[in-house]
Amino acid sequence: MSRRPLLLTVFMYGLALALAVLAVGPALWLIVIAFSSTASPINQLPAPSELTLSNFTGAWEEADLLRPLINSVLVTVAQAFFNVVLAALAAYPLARMRFRGRSVIFVVILSTIMIPEQVIIVPLFRTVVAMGLYDTLIAVVLPFSVTAFGIFLCRQAFLSIPAELEEAARIDGAHAGHVWLHVMLPLARPALATLAVFSVIGAWSNLLWPLIVLQSQEQFTLPVAINQLLGVFATNVRYAYAGSVLAMLPILLFFLVAQRFLTKGLLAGAVKG
Repeated sequence: MSRRPLLLTVFMYGLALALAVLAVGPALWLIVIAFSSTASPINQLPAPSELTLSNFTGAWEEADLLRPLINSVLVTVAQAFFNVVLAALAAYPLARMRFRGRSVIFVVILSTIMIPEQVIIVPLFRTVVAMGLYDTLIAVVLPFSVTAFGIFLCRQAFLSIPAELEEAARIDGAHAGHVWLHVMLPLARPALATLAVFSVIGAWSNLLWPLIVLQSQEQFTLPVAINQLLGVFATNVRYAYAGSVLAMLPILLFFLVAQRFLTKGLLAGAVKG
């Protein structure tokens, strides 16, 4: 095998480094400024002697982030749970049952991925208000309790399971519900774990919809509370930066713990159509 030209190697490594800086640089800048004191200009890196933890305690106390933190945990757990369960329920008949229009239904579900969230905000908001759910955490969870991506991921995972296992369960007298619960779900565990990870990350960081549907401070989730923090403490941007870092820590720890499920889950069903 011929060796790669030195110039091409240098270019590829330089490009990779530049992309890494673009991806990680803003987060690192956010963290550094969150630790900086008021003696350091906001547009310059602080000296080691100017680093402090007072921004974090100030953001926590002044914005009262405990209640938004609890709300975010409740919303994230509920949304991830419903997304996994409902997506698995919808994907099972699309993958394993034969009925007229199955392919058309699946294509219609997939086509909703191309619709931006901003397009459906107005009808979604009118629906939530008509249901009497405005300014409630249920209004944050319910509209996104199942996604087309989740149905697609679960369907591909179910398609990769040998049909002989399902047939053996039916011979033993198991009906569709038992097959789904005791055969499909355990074998599709990597894909379900991956869907749960994506659901947790999406629900935890969601700002647009909670910002629209929540009004009272008692119902605010963490991203909404931090957004209010930036508006109230506009003269001290470091508080907002510190609050963003605090909000980033739980989801970062969760991702580090759950990342081992991502590769298996994303590759599940990759060779099935």
